Order: sequence, then C-alpha cells, then structure tokens
Amino acid sequence: MKLALKHYIKKRKYLNVLLYMYHSTRVRSRNLLGILVHDSGQRHAKLHIDESIQYIENVFADYQRIANITQFSGRIAELGPGDSAGIGLMFLTHGAEHVDLADRFYAKRCRQSHREIYSKLALKYPALRKIIADIDIDKLSCLKQHHGPHASGEVFFDSNKDFNTIVSKDVLEHVNQPALILQKMYAALVPGGHLINKVDLKDHGIFTPYQHSVKFLEIPNWLYKLMTYGTGYPNRVLFHEYKTTLLQLNPQCKFYITGLHGVNDDLSFRYLFADIPKNLVSLAINFIKIHRNKFAHKLSKVPAEDLIVSSFFFVCKKQSQ
Repeated sequence: MKLALKHYIKKRKYLNVLLYMYHSTRVRSRNLLGILVHDSGQRHAKLHIDESIQYIENVFADYQRIANITQFSGRIAELGPGDSAGIGLMFLTHGAEHVDLADRFYAKRCRQSHREIYSKLALKYPALRKIIADIDIDKLSCLKQHHGPHASGEVFFDSNKDFNTIVSKDVLEHVNQPALILQKMYAALVPGGHLINKVDLKDHGIFTPYQHSVKFLEIPNWLYKLMTYGTGYPNRVLFHEYKTTLLQLNPQCKFYITGLHGVNDDLSFRYLFADIPKNLVSLAINFIKIHRNKFAHKLSKVPAEDLIVSSFFFVCKKQSQ
C-alpha cells in the first residue's frame, strides 16, 4: 500500500512538490527548536562491517587519486562526514597531524558497530593502530568532531583556518549557500593547500526512480526553494555555477566528470570534460534537449553542455601569495 501511494505521488509533479513542502516545514521547525539529530548521513547503518571498511577505503582512495596525493600532511577538514569518522582516521593514517570533522547535523549511529569498524581498520593499518590504541575515538586529541550550527560550512571556516586539505563527498549539494562555503573553504586553506570535493547533482530521490533524472529541473526556482531550503534536500545549484565560483578563486581549478544525465551508470573513469567520450556527450545532450522545454525559466539559457553533468569532483589548489 505504501509503495503504491509513493508511486502515485512521485508520478504527479505538483502533488510531490506539496509533499516536499510539508516535509521541509517539519525539518525547518525541528531546526528552529535545535533538534539537530537526523537520519540523513547514515551511510554505514545498513552496511556490513567489511562493506563499511571498503567504502571508507574507496572514498579515501578517490581523494588520493583525484588530487594525485598519496601522503597528506598538516591539518585536514572533512565537511559533512555523516555517521563515520573513518575518512578522518584514514587521513591520520596517511600523514595528517590533525583532522576536524564538521557537520551541522548529528547523524544517528550505532557506536558499537563503529568501534568494530575502527578496530578492524586499525588491524589493517599499523600506523592507525598506534594512533588510536585503546582510546575512544571521541577522546582522540588529533581528531575533533564538531556538530551544530557552528559546524555548518557557512560558519565553521570563519574561526577554523590554516588547513592543508579540505574534503567532502556528496555534501555541497545539500547546503544552503554552496558558493559562500566554497569561498570560505578556499580562504581557510594555507597557501598550496587543496580543496578536494565530490558533488552529486542528481535529485536524490525527489522524483527518481519514478521519473527521469532531470524532472526536478522543471520546478520554478521560487517554488523549489520552498520545497528544499534549509532542509538538506538538494539545493539544485548546477555544474556551471560551481565552475564559475571556483574558477574565480583559482583559474587552474580542475573538474573531473563522474556522471552524466541520460547515461544510465556513473562513468567508470573520472574525465576532464574535454576527454569524455564524444558518444556519451552526444547521448547526454540529446537527453537534455528532449526535456529542457519544460525546465524552469532560470535554466532556459544555460548551455546543454553545462546541464548534462550529474556528478563531478573538483580539485582546487590555493595559490601561493
């Protein structure tokens, strides 16, 4: 019954919009009351311990590969770590001196499961075994977890600076002001420091998989804000907007495309835009052209080449002063 009702709502655009407006009002009310414990960010809740470890290792390996850095140093910040400190521990294992984990919300978690994950990671990495020993993760002096409004991307980097590396995965698409956060993260880097971030521009289930992947681009901007602002739902800031902000910070910023609308699976390789196979670009552009006549007015003049990107990494190195 629930699945049938969900299917019925998701297939009707404005009924689904009303549902999200209702959910958003509830979330914003909780936020105003200071209730910041959320179900979102529970990446590891449904994973077996070995699957969690593989996920942590894969994400960390992506950061290494994309930035071409094997060993890190100095201070690291991870924005939006969700329910795990695993990525932070991997940075400590690979040379970092201190890691800050900043998340506006506190994701529910099973502490016992995470202790088992961290213990098993320590068995695989002798350097980590020396760091954590028998100490509770929450008591590590080299790893600090921050939660609450002061740990949001908009605020955290005002008072926390001098980072060698700042990372996030599938986080910036959920914040209220990504351009502002990008500027603050860049300002918080030491000269020569790196931003290494992955952004997922898909709708995160607002309409998919019941409708095509760009259905959410049809909602007028003012209405989409009522549906999502301040809730953690996707902010619908698109690739060309990230690109504009980041290239203003550093014209040498690099973008690696990992997904295209109209191409069913994520790309198996991380491509610079110019290196994406032409057949995949054509497929994605044709997909956008089929649907763009219904897009919100704000998007009517955006080139199809900018609208095709559904996920990407960016690496931005702070220029020496």
